[in-house]
Amino acid sequence: MKKIPFLSQSMIFLGITLILVGIGWGVWSRLHRPPEPQITEAGAVVLAVTVAPPTPTPIPAAEPSPPPTIPPTVAPSDAAPTPDLLPAWTVPPDTPTPHPTAFRPTPTATPSPTPWLPAEQPPTRIVAPAIGLDAPVVPMGWAMVDRDGVMKAEWEVPANAAGWHMNSALPGHGGNVVLSGHHNIKGKVFRYVVDLNPGDEIFLYVGDTVYPYIVTEKYILKEAGMPLHVRRKNAQWIMPTDDERLTLVTCWPYEWPGNSHRVIVVAHPPEYWQSLIPPGSR
Repeated sequence: MKKIPFLSQSMIFLGITLILVGIGWGVWSRLHRPPEPQITEAGAVVLAVTVAPPTPTPIPAAEPSPPPTIPPTVAPSDAAPTPDLLPAWTVPPDTPTPHPTAFRPTPTATPSPTPWLPAEQPPTRIVAPAIGLDAPVVPMGWAMVDRDGVMKAEWEVPANAAGWHMNSALPGHGGNVVLSGHHNIKGKVFRYVVDLNPGDEIFLYVGDTVYPYIVTEKYILKEAGMPLHVRRKNAQWIMPTDDERLTLVTCWPYEWPGNSHRVIVVAHPPEYWQSLIPPGSR
């Protein structure tokens, strides 16, 4: 008979604990909930950090060169349509909540840029000193995936490396070089890409040749739950361009389940960045 009060007290204590945990989780979720996106020309923008160019200095057109030969083993089927949306990342429901860390790997010494020669092969390495990023780059294709009975072409983002979109430009060819990478799973190579800001340097390697870029724009775009026309507007950032640029794509936020938004970081050659600085400030 003496056990009954003890059990009752235990149940009451457990109930109060669960209530407090629920309240705490609700408060935390509300404080960390992303703001509502605004549909703009840039897409479903939640956060935009950008440098508005006055009259940018034209970038000299690179000499035309033949496209690279990609081994058949990494190229998708010719019959498969090219994806027209941003990569779709998901985290399995049983994945434990990741814990952010302040640790950032130390990259090698800042490389010495080389002249803008058109690359003949895909990029092999990316370094961003401001965020401690130093990772390999591999070609990234796509595959046909069954989504609710409909076959769709989706990007296959590699693990432990950044993926170069095989239908994007090569460095030095005056086009859009697009790289995608995971930020909270499978190596987390783009873990801190969201922390890049205008003015930060990015160095893209093709073998031993270094191509320097400087961040000029950053956007966080709402992707999950947005209508198709908005997601296609978001995908404009991975489309071909007439100017030389590097575009990095990853997900946000970091906390599980996360990945409801896409982070877009755009970088241009140093000459373009210099053109944004007012003459009196140079």
